[in-house]
Amino acid sequence: MKERSRLEAVLAGKCPQCHEGDLFTHRWWNITKFDEMHKHCPHCELRYEREPGFFYGAMYISYALTVGIMLVGGFVIYRFFGDPEPLGYIIPVVGFSIVFVPFNFRIARILFIHLFSGVKYKKTKKHE
Repeated sequence: MKERSRLEAVLAGKCPQCHEGDLFTHRWWNITKFDEMHKHCPHCELRYEREPGFFYGAMYISYALTVGIMLVGGFVIYRFFGDPEPLGYIIPVVGFSIVFVPFNFRIARILFIHLFSGVKYKKTKKHE
């Protein structure tokens, strides 16, 4: 089996240590369970929450992603729909933000655990 790079592991939502185990229990489009994570990696048993409240830091990434979505949405509205009244910005931009909540939540946690957990990739015996 081919080893995944760190970028591939991030894009696939895999464990930062083995790049094999899933971080989340369900797919992102499962609206009622998109936020449920495994407590430990199903492949290497790494505990994902490094300390109590670890994922609170992911809120900063989520905030930055939401601001980016709002800026891009505002630019698209301005560029392609002229300069509408304020509600012409507020309603679609808030709508975009709500639609992107499952994606935003998950990518923020994935990026946070890969960038700030201090966990390094370890080649497992299954790769050898």
